[in-house]
Amino acid sequence: MMRRKTWYLLHRWIGLVVSVQLLAWSVGGFVFSVLDIHDVRGESDRTDRQATALDLQRVNISPAGAIAAAKQGGCNGAFTEIRLRERLGVTVYEILDAEAIPVCAVDATSGSFIPTVSAAEAERVALGDFAPAAVVASVRLIENDAPSEYRGGPLPAYQVILDHPSEPHLYVRAVTGQVTARRNNLWRTFDFFWMLHIMDYGERENFNHWLLTFMSALAILTSASGLALWWWRIPRLSHLMRRRNE
Repeated sequence: MMRRKTWYLLHRWIGLVVSVQLLAWSVGGFVFSVLDIHDVRGESDRTDRQATALDLQRVNISPAGAIAAAKQGGCNGAFTEIRLRERLGVTVYEILDAEAIPVCAVDATSGSFIPTVSAAEAERVALGDFAPAAVVASVRLIENDAPSEYRGGPLPAYQVILDHPSEPHLYVRAVTGQVTARRNNLWRTFDFFWMLHIMDYGERENFNHWLLTFMSALAILTSASGLALWWWRIPRLSHLMRRRNE
């Protein structure tokens, strides 16, 4: 009898501790199933742009000349790749380092060194990427300590905040002038419940940690103890039913 009472108490208190997290897991799963991932990522509001062919007639600088201009401008290191691309109507040489990461650019027509895009150019990129009508509310260059919604994103980058009901924040990489992240209210809602779901309240990326493992084990123990208690109660319930029918 004491053993059964102990199991009842254990089940009750474990269930009380686990119930909040079980609710978070359930609500989070519901949110994930309801929200369209394309809306969450901002892809639904993205302008559908067709790739344009490079105008090679505007290329007046050789790759070697571009690398020399980059080094003269202070862009040093082990360059492993150089490529041509269109950026805001300008054909540029994009120079990549040993890890294949773009580090600077050179105007392929004039040969001028372009360390980063300007804030005005970042605004143009963001407005061109965002399909609905909007105006720029603010723009700032982030060189370190990126906000949580841009964690892990390449820096330096411009954060361009647009005046729109969905509160979009577009992040434009300063070196390439490309949009690297699109954030909106749906993304923030998704991210909040993702944090609760994996119980990583800092980086919100790690789901292989002791707290999640511990809480999952408690949830399993709660379910197992509940089934065990019902199994133990079956003979007693059967006995009570027989006595009632007599």
